[in-house]
Amino acid sequence: MTFVAMELNFDVHEEDGMLVAVCQDPDMATHGRTLEELIQMVKELIQCHFDEGDARRTAKARLHFHEESILAYS
Repeated sequence: MTFVAMELNFDVHEEDGMLVAVCQDPDMATHGRTLEELIQMVKELIQCHFDEGDARRTAKARLHFHEESILAYS
């Protein structure tokens, strides 16, 4: 039997002073004021979103941070 490591991918961006984490598959999102709070909220989201016994409850969460870049042209 082969064990396949499962990951849930979250795109993280800043919005109105909050860090927002959005997972597209499955569709779910959360937010936090600090990185530490965001990490805790992602953990809680995963536990609440999936039923007990669902392997995704123990999946790794990968956070992808996106920063908005402003380009100046002269």
